[in-house]
Amino acid sequence: MFLQLRTALTPAIWGTTYAVTTLLLPGQDPVWMVVYRLLPAGLLLLMFAPGLLSSKWAKRAMVIGLTNLSMIFFVFIAAFRLPSGMAGTLMATLPLQILFYIWILQGKKPVPRQLMASVIGLFGVSLLLLGAVDLDWIGIGAALAACVSTFTGVYLGSKWGRPETSMVTYTGWHVTLGGLYALPIAFLFEGAAPMPDWNMALAFFWIGILGMGWASVNWLNGIVQLKPTTIGFLSLVNPVSAVLCGQLLVGEQFGLRQWVGITIVLGSIVFALKTPSAAKVAAQAKEVTATP
Repeated sequence: MFLQLRTALTPAIWGTTYAVTTLLLPGQDPVWMVVYRLLPAGLLLLMFAPGLLSSKWAKRAMVIGLTNLSMIFFVFIAAFRLPSGMAGTLMATLPLQILFYIWILQGKKPVPRQLMASVIGLFGVSLLLLGAVDLDWIGIGAALAACVSTFTGVYLGSKWGRPETSMVTYTGWHVTLGGLYALPIAFLFEGAAPMPDWNMALAFFWIGILGMGWASVNWLNGIVQLKPTTIGFLSLVNPVSAVLCGQLLVGEQFGLRQWVGITIVLGSIVFALKTPSAAKVAAQAKEVTATP
């Protein structure tokens, strides 16, 4: 349970991205925002834990770097176009998407308890979104695309397991690569880099150095030790954090319906994480059949 709680700190921090973006960042140049968020954090990790990756893990870091790039880009698009609470809660569709993708990719049917929990979580999300604002379909599409990018990273990270080198070094490389991928795209489509001011520096310390530095290492540690479905349910902390920050920092409307929705979302996480593992169920069945 400690590992799950520690891993949940990462989506809690990531959930603050939307409010921080609204308060401190300019509403343009989303690709440069990706560069500023990824590149300094990745280089700082490599400075603390320098090292090279083997050929196999270098290729894997390049792939994870692409998922970082796409996920962060879509998150910024959603953050610029949607209220922070709405953008964050749309990410709560991730558990249901993970159950569906795992079913398609691996043929593993969802555990009924987890499927029920994901539907309960989505109901809580609907309460958070109901009547909130006029729908911005580009922003909604970006938030859902960020879910797909997140799942890709979670699935591949879980499949590949722990890297041969330090987790900090590996994370530093794939975060840095994500920033390097974005660099020529930013120059090509957005021109010269915007000059950072104190607001941008503060924002990128929080969502970059902390949010893509320590939080990414913590997240990857969780991914290699927990199931993708468990990671998906822990990601529901993201919308709760986003809605709370939207209320407390941005001043978004927040009433009884939102509180009920948050309670339901948190309850669905607890309900899902209490699902017994397949190994535990098999062991219990074996004990029963072995009993005379």
